[in-house]
Amino acid sequence: MRVFQFFEALLEPTALPPGPPPPPGLLAFYWHYARQARHLVAALFITGFVAAIVDTTIPVFIGHVVTLVSSHAPGTLIHDHWPQLVAMALVLLVARPGALLLQNLITNQGIVPGFSNLIRWQSHWHVVRQSWAFFQNDFAGRIAQRVMQTGPSLRESVVSATNAVWYILVYGTGAILLLASNDLRLTIPVLAWFTGYAALLRYFVPRLRTRSRRMSETRSQLTGRVVDSYTNIATVKLFARPRDEDEFVRAAVDDLTEAHRDQLRLTTLLGLSLAAANASLVVGTGVIAIWLWNDGRIAVGTISRACASGMAPPEASCTGLTLRSHPASASG
Repeated sequence: MRVFQFFEALLEPTALPPGPPPPPGLLAFYWHYARQARHLVAALFITGFVAAIVDTTIPVFIGHVVTLVSSHAPGTLIHDHWPQLVAMALVLLVARPGALLLQNLITNQGIVPGFSNLIRWQSHWHVVRQSWAFFQNDFAGRIAQRVMQTGPSLRESVVSATNAVWYILVYGTGAILLLASNDLRLTIPVLAWFTGYAALLRYFVPRLRTRSRRMSETRSQLTGRVVDSYTNIATVKLFARPRDEDEFVRAAVDDLTEAHRDQLRLTTLLGLSLAAANASLVVGTGVIAIWLWNDGRIAVGTISRACASGMAPPEASCTGLTLRSHPASASG
């Protein structure tokens, strides 16, 4: 409990805003809030780097174990190489869980509750200081929906971006260097994967951002109409207008449904494209590795190392990042 409480106390969610309202620009808007939790974001950045480095050693260990097994007679491997085997086991059993635990403590205890509610609180603080006309020209429920949704959306995109940067850079660079140290031709599938991945992001991210923004608008509109119906229920009952209210809300539900479907179509296509790219990476790396082994150019352990290195990192999909590229556009 003390460990949890230590990380939970690193950010005060009801701290007063440091200055004027957040600026309208996307990056400036993010930085306005992220700078208030910069110590936690920096810690997440460092632990993400450590976790990515440790994950990069896994294919190295797999290839090394296969090489040792294939080059030793039964009964001699443990006697001759037990220090190496113990060291690899400690990395996987102690270092990797420890790095992931620290990363989860920073994310789940430090950032998720505190940062999300800091954004909600400060957004509310600025909203209630707007003019009377501001509230007259919009639905109260729509405004409240924006205040409640911006916090988790912005937080999720910051966490996803921080983790994805290290997994893509460290894992990808490590895989290229590892494969190149055996044979440059093994790097061809990885380089092709990065090229395809960049092309997919270039195509899908702007479209996902546009559709996410539309879904955010329609969801806020629906919330505003529902809350407006409840707020004015006495008038609805008095003048017997439930059918008009039904049509009023039904139109907003239909708009949200269509917007959500448009967004999820792109999400499904992105997932399919990434799955195909990841499968092509593994198969391509395996084919080249087996071909080089068949010609006697690499050892059998290199095949395992190459195939393990060819597995795309778990953060490579960036699905959460692309879906939350707009501050108020989390799915749902």
